[in-house]
Amino acid sequence: MANVQSYFKSFHDSIKLDYDDNKELREKRDELLDKLDENMPDDSGRFSVFHQGSYAMHTGIKSLDGGDYDIDVGLLFDVSKDDFPNPVTVKKWVYDALIKEYDNVEMKKPCVTVKFESDGEDERNYHVDFAIYSDGDNNTYHAKGKLHSTVEQRCWDEAEPKTLVSTIKNHLSDIEDRKQFRRVIRYMKRWKDVKFKGQVNRPSGIGLTVAGLTHFQTQYTPADQFMNTPKTYKDLDALESFVQNMLNAFQSVWNSETLEWEDRLHIYLPTPTYNDIYEKMSAKQMIDFKGKLQCLLDALKDASTETDPVEACKLLRGEFGDDFPVPEESDTAVKSGRTFITDNSSA
Repeated sequence: MANVQSYFKSFHDSIKLDYDDNKELREKRDELLDKLDENMPDDSGRFSVFHQGSYAMHTGIKSLDGGDYDIDVGLLFDVSKDDFPNPVTVKKWVYDALIKEYDNVEMKKPCVTVKFESDGEDERNYHVDFAIYSDGDNNTYHAKGKLHSTVEQRCWDEAEPKTLVSTIKNHLSDIEDRKQFRRVIRYMKRWKDVKFKGQVNRPSGIGLTVAGLTHFQTQYTPADQFMNTPKTYKDLDALESFVQNMLNAFQSVWNSETLEWEDRLHIYLPTPTYNDIYEKMSAKQMIDFKGKLQCLLDALKDASTETDPVEACKLLRGEFGDDFPVPEESDTAVKSGRTFITDNSSA
């Protein structure tokens, strides 16, 4: 079996994206928060700021094919939803404060988004999503609705965004185990971007992340004090286990609208509203999702039994895209079908 852990590590380093690594995005966020402080109406409630999304959870990846950089910011207002039955009223405080300063501001149902065209050499675009919450009651509520939404299209949804971030960010007590968890989630998110590019209602990154809370299992070779060898993580095995567990979790359910049985994977949010993250995927999209997961599992299994690291990495590149490295044959010291070097580097 070829040891491909070092290539997974290189792949992870090439797709990983942390908030602290992106100076321009940090500057855009801070600039917008300053403008909110300046322009917020006097009768609006006080608000606190927190990060949410992949940056806060340490599962961020770079966009595929030069897509936008984005960051999710939560604004927690000290107001009661009972005093503002229309959540768009509170969202409009944020929208109006930003539209005074910026041209490209949009109120989407879950957030207020500000888009920037990059003025840097990387020619990347940036956007900041502000999710607005009420925290004036005993519970926290997420403001949902657009500028001209009807009564039926707007609501206050109970939510615990900070708890969700903390649950994922602190998953697993061992720090190195947690790092493998985050690596595997990043691998799966890049796989999703490669295999579902442009698809509507495709498997979401947060769905894969939450799936990891129950379907991910740490995989490693334990340390051996007698042989003086360290604990060595095996990301390929962890991926194979994760994908197999997801496939095993598909269930045959009856669709009362189509009057047909369909295979579905249910991934429930561990915090209010506890909804099935993949509930909007159609039966056809679920079939496609399951089929691509099976193809991924087959490739992972083939890579795990491949003796030549070049061939193993080619199989993995076919699933994870061109950022997955494939070594030169001369670098792997393959002779007569045997691999004469080993790689015991940890993740």
